[in-house]
Amino acid sequence: MWETLRSVISTGISAMNFMAVIDILITATVIYLLLEWLKDSQAIQVLKGVLIIVALTQISGWIGLVTINYILRNLLTVGLIAIIIMFQPELRRTLEKIGSTRLRDFISSFSTKEESENITRTIEQVVSAASEMSRTKTGALIVFERDTNLKDIIDTGTLLDSVPTKQLLINIFTPNTPLHDGAVIIGKEDHRIKAAGCLLPLTQNRNLSQEIGTRHRSAIGMSEISDAIVVIVSEETGVISYALNGKLSRFLDAKALTRVLTDALVNTPGNSGEKEAE
Repeated sequence: MWETLRSVISTGISAMNFMAVIDILITATVIYLLLEWLKDSQAIQVLKGVLIIVALTQISGWIGLVTINYILRNLLTVGLIAIIIMFQPELRRTLEKIGSTRLRDFISSFSTKEESENITRTIEQVVSAASEMSRTKTGALIVFERDTNLKDIIDTGTLLDSVPTKQLLINIFTPNTPLHDGAVIIGKEDHRIKAAGCLLPLTQNRNLSQEIGTRHRSAIGMSEISDAIVVIVSEETGVISYALNGKLSRFLDAKALTRVLTDALVNTPGNSGEKEAE
């Protein structure tokens, strides 16, 4: 028995050539990345349902349940199309990450010290404004553009093209002013305020707590369709939060917010600057 098993294994190994090994490694990597993506999204529950239907389809075919097998096979076809539609934001975000090529990161790695200092000054002004608005319970929504172009979102608001300062941000979000009810967009290239009063898409995530209001849902929705990082100040509680990659993190102080924004905007590949000490 052991001789037979050893012979089978030896035959299999000898039959494998270099390209077969590469093929297996690539396939394993793709499956791993797919599972990692599914783990951080709502799609994992849908995947479980699809696997159950696939299993039932196979079983019904084996035991001769022709009608049920026919229905399940057609259900799978329609279901795959429905999944693509349902999880369009996640698929879009994943494809955008794939499209962020290393070549662009390499070119961006030559960013000047002046640009890094410009980002840092912008972060300081935003953190200072957020802290003050948190103290006065002034609602705010500030979007930092990263790799995903936000021109469509910018076009929904009032164009400003201004240097971000604490005073300007507080003035924009002061209640009963024309632009206080929308979002401020800070551009990636020059780190200026591109527009204010912008409309953000609401998240379709139904698993969020009922306590999460429209401002926070808009921030999450923005982070689902782009790689932007969104800073939120609650009008009800004054709590500072941020949304990134479809997830909401709450209860930040000035130091924590500075660290988060620095990591996202300064310490990413393609930006210069040293990592802030923990």
